[in-house]
Order: sequence, then structure tokens, then C-alpha cells
Amino acid sequence: MDAKDLTHIRISRIVAASKWRVIRLLTKISEFSRDVSTIQEVSILQKTRNVVKTKWRILADGIPINWVEEDTIALRDHAIHFRAVEGDLEEFRGTWQFQDHKEGTQLNVDVYLNVGIPAIKEFADDYVKKIVTKNFIAIINALERRLISVKYTSLKDGNADKVAGFAILGHPYNFAQLERNLKMLNPNFKIPSQEFLKGLFGIAPSFKMYEMDEFKSATGETTRGKIILCTFIPDMVAHDIEAVYSKVVYACRLAEKFGMGIVTLGGFTSIVGERFGTKIREEVDIPITTGNTFTAALAIDGVEKAAQLLRKDLKDLKIAVVGGTGDIGAACARAFALKAKQVTITGRTKSNLRALAGELKRNRKANIEAMLDNEKAVRDADAIIAAASVSAAILNINWFKPGAIVCDLAYPKNISYMTSRKDIFVFSGGMASLPSPIDTAVDMGAPSPGVSYGCFCEVIILALERRFENYSYGRGNITLEKIDEIRKMGLKHGFTLSPFYWANREIDEKQVAELIMAAK
Repeated sequence: MDAKDLTHIRISRIVAASKWRVIRLLTKISEFSRDVSTIQEVSILQKTRNVVKTKWRILADGIPINWVEEDTIALRDHAIHFRAVEGDLEEFRGTWQFQDHKEGTQLNVDVYLNVGIPAIKEFADDYVKKIVTKNFIAIINALERRLISVKYTSLKDGNADKVAGFAILGHPYNFAQLERNLKMLNPNFKIPSQEFLKGLFGIAPSFKMYEMDEFKSATGETTRGKIILCTFIPDMVAHDIEAVYSKVVYACRLAEKFGMGIVTLGGFTSIVGERFGTKIREEVDIPITTGNTFTAALAIDGVEKAAQLLRKDLKDLKIAVVGGTGDIGAACARAFALKAKQVTITGRTKSNLRALAGELKRNRKANIEAMLDNEKAVRDADAIIAAASVSAAILNINWFKPGAIVCDLAYPKNISYMTSRKDIFVFSGGMASLPSPIDTAVDMGAPSPGVSYGCFCEVIILALERRFENYSYGRGNITLEKIDEIRKMGLKHGFTLSPFYWANREIDEKQVAELIMAAK
């Protein structure tokens, strides 16, 4: 039958591997039934020099399709031709074509089929086309997953030549920021209703938003990176965490396709990843970090510097850590339990509070308290580290005593930007000055291109060091030794504690002097 009379399917994909590797893996058909759920059976019946006869059975939407096909491997043409010699379909043939591409291999598959059943021919051809298309896409997806797994398995074996650079997963902290960024991308964009935008954004897949061909360290070393936007805001986590988790996994897989060496789970993506425990590590191969170790280091350094500016001695201070049982909060509590007069931790779970308080009391110099009441914890505190993972502000600005130091680490913030108090030192914590600016042309929440979040900085530092490993992943893994290590690596490459900011405004020396006077 002439091709123009057949139902035609065309699928194209760029695969991040050489064409010879793609062809070699595609010919290992015996593994397909393990990787593709629709394939019930696939086996080799006969094999000659470049011709293979295979038997197939797929089951999709409850419909089984059986056939025997003959595959001809045409290496000179960089192609694999196939045709059914018997089976359920009247005609089934096509070609896999492979071409070199700057990102790997351009893979094209053309399929021609005809079901050949009278009376229901039009319906049958259209229905089987959907089944066959879904099956070929599943095969290509499985092929990509296997190629990626091979690449990252070599990384685990100590061979880091096949991957490089970093990926940062981010997300808008609320819909106002999302709308602001859309207007920055297109000033003429007319904002639709929030219900429409929320619904569309909620089903949209994560995507690459920005790429850096070169990020230069203070040492002159370079690396490359991608920023991948996860299409959710924190409010969505409470409504459908499974959907948000799927977006995070998809974003990690994008990073794998780009050949990145390590990915950081920024903002609420780390919370989603941690809530699912080790599940995400079973679904992706790329090493993961949350960036929490460097964020904790910057928070500790920030509070200490603020205390110096306000002429306060750490050993005399009462420090409250809101969200103290979280990964970053617990790390800060461990550090200040060795330096401060008192450390009070808050959390939402009594058992977690008891466990951390018990640990701190065994190793402390400070007096240790633990409680569920955030207001009670901060009212008498000289310094507060706000590290709770929530989607809206939870600390009232009027709770803090005059002269208090308030380090807000949260994304979104634990404390509303709307404040008129001049007698407290409140700043955005966990921010670092960069050796090279990152200008994404949209609002990432950082005060300037030369300043970024600790979680972003950590993954860049690790990529510069070629430390492609699960550095800050899994609750409770942040040790004081690890904090010192990432701090030293950061300083080596030019990552330093940023100036103090609040609501994107730098806190200058004049404001500090006014604050000291107001506190008195």
C-alpha cells in the first residue's frame, strides 16, 4: 500500500547521547518489557548480520496487539528500518533515523500503519494510532532513562567526565511574584483572572528558565548552570503535594537531560523532596543537595555580624530559633548552643522538639529550652532566627523586644515586609555576595544580581569543586564540621556574607546607628 494511504506517525526527540550509543541501546530490545509497561512481550526469533526478526505483544487501554517484525540495521544510513511480516495489523512499517546534534542525537521515527478492518476502519486506524504513538514515546522515554542512568552510574564510579555544572530548582513564592515576572517578560501582557492563571500554571510542566554558559569563580575556575522553574507556589503544596512532587521530579529529570552534575532543591522544592524521604532518590540519578548547609552557615555568620554591629556579646544573648527542628533551624541551634547564653527552639511536633532538645543539652554551653509557642519564644529573645517552612508570615513584628536581631531565613518570609519598627534589626538571612553576577531578567527574590540565596550558592560551589554528591540531603545531616567545610569552599571561590537587606533595601550604617539609639 502506498504511504499516502497509510496512517502516519512522526515522533522527534533530541537525546543527550551520541548516535552510536543510542543505536546500540535501542537494539537491546529484550530489556524493553522491563522498562515499558505497555510491552507484555518482546523477544528475538532470528538474527543474521544486520537483520533481526522479533516478536512483539503490547497491551494498551486493554487492547492487545501482536506482530512479528523484521528489523534492518542500516549503519551507513544511520537508520533502523522495520516492518511487520505477520500479525494483527494489515500493514505496519517505519524507520528510526539518527542524526548528529549539538546536544547529542536528533532521533526521528516515522511509522506507517493500517489496521485494515472494514466498517470500523476510520475509527480503528485513529484509535490504534494513539496506542502505537504512546508505545513509541514510552520506548523513547525508557531509552533516555537508561542512557541517563548509565551516565550517572559512571559518576558514582568516580568518572565525572560525562557530567558538569549545576541546576537550580526555583519557584515563585506567591502569585504576586508570578504575575510580576510575567509582566517583566512581556510588559504588554494582560494579567488574566487568578483562577485561570492558577489553574493553567498548576498543570504546566517545570521548564528551563535561564542558563549560564559560564559562571566564574574568584579563582578563575568556571562552571555552567541552568535555572529550572517548578510551576507551583507554596500554597499548592498543602492542596496537592503529590502533583508538586511530580513537578520536582520532572525538573530533576530535565537537569539530567542537560547533563548537569548536581541539582539543588531551592525553596519549597527541598521541603517536598524531604517529605517524600528517599523516594526522589529512587526516581532520579542526578546527585541532589538542598543547599541547607551553606544557608545555615550564612545565617550563623549573619547573626554574629549583626551582634557585633549592635555591640552585643554572643555569650550574653538569648537566641530563639523558630522552626528549630527543621534542617536549617536545627543546624543553627547546634552552632549557637556552643556560643550563646540560652537557645530556645520551637517546632510543631513535641517528639521532634524533645529529641533535639535532648541532643543540645548533652553538648551545650547554653541553657536549652523547647516549646510549641512561637510568641513566647521570641518575646524575650535577643536574637531570633526564623526558619519555619510555611507559606505565609507567622511572626508578628510587635512580638520582638527593642534592640532584637531578627534573621528571617524563610522563603516566603516568616515576617511580613510591612513593618514600620525602627528599633529592631531585621534582615533577610542566608544571602551571599557572588563572585559573578546572575542576572535572570526576572524577579528571583534576591535584592540584586550580585547577591543570591545560600541554597543557590551551595550548588554552584559544589559544581566548581566537582563535588557531585548528595551534599545537603536528608533531614539531620548538617553537622558543624560540614558547615565549616562549605564555608571554606565558598570563601575560596569568592562567596561571602552579603550586606544586610530587608525588603530588597540595604541596611546602611546610618540605619544601624539609628536602630541602636531607638533600642536604648
